[in-house]
Amino acid sequence: MAKQRPVTCRECGKRRVKALTTNPITGKQRRSTINICQDCHSKTIDYKFFSSSFGQWLRRAFQRQCTNSIPKNTNELRDLIYLWKFYRKACGFKSDGEVVTKTYDYQLCHIDPLKGENGLVGKLISTNLMIAPAQLNRELSNLPFPYNAQQSVQKGEEITDDNFKEICRQRYNLPLLAAEFCMIPQKKNKALPVFESLGVDVQTTLSKELKRLGFPVDHIIEESVSHKHNKTPEAIALDIFDTFFKVGGTLALSQLNNYRESNDEDGLSKESIKKLLEYDYTLPSEKLRVSREKRKQKDYWEDIGF
Repeated sequence: MAKQRPVTCRECGKRRVKALTTNPITGKQRRSTINICQDCHSKTIDYKFFSSSFGQWLRRAFQRQCTNSIPKNTNELRDLIYLWKFYRKACGFKSDGEVVTKTYDYQLCHIDPLKGENGLVGKLISTNLMIAPAQLNRELSNLPFPYNAQQSVQKGEEITDDNFKEICRQRYNLPLLAAEFCMIPQKKNKALPVFESLGVDVQTTLSKELKRLGFPVDHIIEESVSHKHNKTPEAIALDIFDTFFKVGGTLALSQLNNYRESNDEDGLSKESIKKLLEYDYTLPSEKLRVSREKRKQKDYWEDIGF
C-alpha cells in the first residue's frame, strides 16, 4: 500500500495522516474523503447520530428516564428508532414556509407510566410505548396500568446533558445506527421548505398499534360502521384507546371487534386492510441501496438502446 502523505486536519489544524474509516454496515475500510485525522475522527464519529432529529429527541427523552429504564443495547434502541419513525409518519407534518404543524396530534405514550408507584420508572422501549392521541396522554398523565405489565424498573442513575453521550457510546453502536437509518445533522438557519404529509388517521393508528403490540387485529373502524352507532370513527377510536390505557389490551380488542363491518362488500378488502395494518421495517439504508441498483440498471438499458 502506498505511504499516506500528511494533510492538514480541518478539526485540529495539525499535519497528520487522514483517518482510516470503516463502513459500519459492510465493514470495509478506506481513507476518509475529508481532511480529518484519526484522533479527531474518533471524537466526531457519532456526530451524525447526536445531531440528527432522532438524536435530539432521544436526548430530551432520556433526561426524563434513568439508566435502568432506557434501551439496554443496540437492538432495543433500533426498535425504538423504528417506532419513532412510525410516530412521525402517523403525525404527518405540513409547512407553509414559516411554521411547521402536525396533521394529527400524537405522542409516544408510556403504557407502564413514566413515574410509577414506589419509585418505579416505566421503560423507554418500543414494547412499553404506544402511538396515541396527545390529548389522551395528557388526561391520563401517570395513571398506573391496571396489571403488572413488567415494563417498569427501580429508578437508577439520572441522565443529564453531561453523561448522555457517554452512556449512549457505552451501550449502543451509534455509527451503525446512523448508517442504517441514514441519519443526517439537523440544518440550522435554513429557510423552511413548503411541504405536507398526510399522516395516519386515529382509527387506523389504533389498529396498527394494537397489532404491533401483539393483539390479533385484522380490521379498522370504517365510516359505514360508525354511522350505525352515531359516532365518528375517530371518537370510537379514542374510546378504545382510553380503554386500553385504563383497563388493558384484551378488553380494548374486544371493544374494537364490536365495530367490525359485517358485510365485506361494504368495507375495505382484506388485502387492503392487511397492507394498512403493516409497518414497514425495511431499513432506510437498504431502500437506498435498492434504489441505487435500480437506477444503475435503468442507466445500463438506456446505454444499450432500450
